[in-house]
Amino acid sequence: MAVIGKIRQQSGLLIGIIGASIVGFLVMDATNSQGSVLKGRSDAVGKVNGEKISINDFEKKYEENIKNQEIQMRGQPLNDDMRNYLRNQTWDQIVNDVIFKEVYSNLGISVTPEEMSELATGQNPHPYVKQSFSNPQTGQFDPAQVRYFIQNLDNDDPGTEPGTRRKQWLAFEAEVKKNQYQTKYDNLISKGLFVPNWMGESNYKEQNTTVDFKYISLPYSQVADDAVKVSDDDLAAYIKKNAAKFKVDDETRKVQYVTFDIIASSADSAQTIESLEEKREEFVSGKTISDDSLFVKLYSETPFDVVYYTKDQLFSPVTDSLFALPVKSVVGPYLDGEFYKMAKITDRKMISDSVKLRQIKISFNDVTTQEAGVAKRKTVDSVFKAIDSLKADFGLMALLHSDDQATKMQGGNIGWVKQNEREKEMNDLIFYRAQKGKTYLHGSAQDNAFYIFQIVEDKPSKMGVLATYMSKQIIPSPETERNIYSNATAFAADNQEKEKFLEAGKKLNIKAVGDLKADQFSVAGLGTARDLVKWAFKANKGDVSSIFTVSKKHVIAILEDVTPKGLPSVDAVRETAKAGVLKEKKFEQLAKQVADAKAADINALAAKLNTSVQEAMQVSISNPSVGGAYEPAVAGAALATAEGKLSAAVKGNSGVYVVQTVAVKKPGVMNDYSAYAYQLKQKNQSKAISAAAVQKKLADIKDSRSDFF
Repeated sequence: MAVIGKIRQQSGLLIGIIGASIVGFLVMDATNSQGSVLKGRSDAVGKVNGEKISINDFEKKYEENIKNQEIQMRGQPLNDDMRNYLRNQTWDQIVNDVIFKEVYSNLGISVTPEEMSELATGQNPHPYVKQSFSNPQTGQFDPAQVRYFIQNLDNDDPGTEPGTRRKQWLAFEAEVKKNQYQTKYDNLISKGLFVPNWMGESNYKEQNTTVDFKYISLPYSQVADDAVKVSDDDLAAYIKKNAAKFKVDDETRKVQYVTFDIIASSADSAQTIESLEEKREEFVSGKTISDDSLFVKLYSETPFDVVYYTKDQLFSPVTDSLFALPVKSVVGPYLDGEFYKMAKITDRKMISDSVKLRQIKISFNDVTTQEAGVAKRKTVDSVFKAIDSLKADFGLMALLHSDDQATKMQGGNIGWVKQNEREKEMNDLIFYRAQKGKTYLHGSAQDNAFYIFQIVEDKPSKMGVLATYMSKQIIPSPETERNIYSNATAFAADNQEKEKFLEAGKKLNIKAVGDLKADQFSVAGLGTARDLVKWAFKANKGDVSSIFTVSKKHVIAILEDVTPKGLPSVDAVRETAKAGVLKEKKFEQLAKQVADAKAADINALAAKLNTSVQEAMQVSISNPSVGGAYEPAVAGAALATAEGKLSAAVKGNSGVYVVQTVAVKKPGVMNDYSAYAYQLKQKNQSKAISAAAVQKKLADIKDSRSDFF
């Protein structure tokens, strides 16, 4: 009791100590953690012209794009590459929206509510509206559908979340408005482009003026590379002179990496075969298709599929055995890719390439409510029962109920149907399970319809085999995985220095990847390897990474080089810059030989330089082919040189040229140059389309996505 009393007396002090401890913990966390309580990480994934793009806004737009893509892909899962693409697409969309909001405002471009109303229900609706509210059968636009949809924005379909219809319309309206802004902007630029008649005349002359000339060429290869001295100062000067060619818009990194493949050992393969053999007796004992189907469902990693394959359709290491051995025989185990398999001949029979079919199609495209859907499904069931159980006349039922306008008057007869002309589920039912004369019902999600059908006639012509596969993938055991990881760990520990890493990596087929960007998700040779990219942008040059596990591989990388934004270092572009410097220095040497020759005409020059005179005919700026080489500078020099005169040395693409103009042939005068002016206008308009890219280049964009993803 005395102790409790003491504690009560000191309760204020205890509370103070506890409070101080909590504050201390928070301060420590604030100084050590990126996601601290007091400081916190910025919630901005970037800024555009000073406007912050929050992670919440980005994620919301990204999820919208994901949902839209899933709808387009009919619910199929999106792989990593598609998700990464959509993430980059989302960024581009948001950046463009921010940039052009300011551009439109500065240019006075607007879209009024009255204009939006006109685009939706007026005399000239927007193309998006026409496309979305056209009759799917006739392709005709129905303005009444638009008005009906707008009037019922708050009347959601049964089973949908309240407000769904209004959200859909607002999203659709936003896209229409966005497109209208873009159209006005594009028109403003394109209609602001004017090409006067004199430019059309100049274009005409440029295209049609030709020149005949004699020339000599001194290939750059005449001067050996090792005869030209290239210093780092030369390279630096060349890079600066050709800044537009070498400038880097984004910082990039270069890594080299080695991999340790996570693959099964021979012991793992033997264990896989043993596990198959343990089930052989049970596999063999199955007597019916249902028995084999159930066995596969319980034990196999290959799904059961009731498909009869002909010999030319079956690509298997045991194809011959499947067509030669008795039914119910089991073949294997055998290796097929990453699997060991045993194949059982479940059945063999003659199958048809085509069958004659009659059908009743009951479409659900016009169903807009849950009640209407239930009623139509009852119609489907009653029609099927009337034909299947009550033996009603198929042709009469087709006439009364089929939505296939092309065949209902013919009793539903659609003629001969070939293999794989229908979706897989219906194709397999028709060709592998259905029997002539019986009635079948199939629901098609693809067509949004039910089909009631009968096979009227078939022509079995080829032997098909139904094989059941008991399969197991060959996977590395935990012990194998531990050994592989141990080898990777030992490599990383023993090769922390650059020279040792690169030397040891040669034995493991080391790979180099350059131009990695901070927002990149994929790495050549590895696929999606986001963690490796993030490490590369936090590491210092020469650092060796820890182990990354990517695509069934353990990966260890070294950061070899960093190329900062702006002009690169000499080392980063040494070979490319050296080729340019060599060309310039070789030109100087060869041009000096031309100048020192002091020849009066082309023949004398050729003799002094120990080369031959060649001729070029009808060369023009639009077709600057000289001796089979693309040489616009040479063509320009020939056109600019007076007839009979020698040009100075010309720096060509393939060598140094000197030309002596023989004749310049100018085209005749035209009364109308508008066609040539129009050509120029079209070129300019095509450039105007890239105005969005220009605006993006001019904007101040800070991309911080790599902090989040």
